[in-house]
Amino acid sequence: MQSPARLIAMRCAHPDRGDIVLSWLSKLVVIFGLAGVVFFDAVSIGVTASTLTDQGSYAARDASEAWQTTKSVQKAYEAAVQAAVEGNALNTIDPESFRIDADNRVHLTISREATTLVLFRWSRTEGWAQLDREVTGKSIA
Repeated sequence: MQSPARLIAMRCAHPDRGDIVLSWLSKLVVIFGLAGVVFFDAVSIGVTASTLTDQGSYAARDASEAWQTTKSVQKAYEAAVQAAVEGNALNTIDPESFRIDADNRVHLTISREATTLVLFRWSRTEGWAQLDREVTGKSIA
């Protein structure tokens, strides 16, 4: 049987510094960090796409309502821009895409860049964060 002093001396002769655990833990932190950045960018694009469609529909509906009351294309466009900017200050409406049908239905394209951490930094992926949605709307007023 070995004495307690001898057992302590043997443990100190071969100390476990935890290199394997530290290496494994470091790799795990890096992997989860990268996955988090990718997940953030993906969720940001998805949320921006869905809110952009909704905000575009509201803008088209407001433009249709303005058209029905004023019969002015300019005032209808201004109402659409105002409604889009109220939804998000970064929203833009393409004036070339803005048109009004005979049945008072408004068609427009609304655009916004999604907030991302990585996609906008690379030339190959920067366009992925720029979202455009073609929407229509008609006021029943």
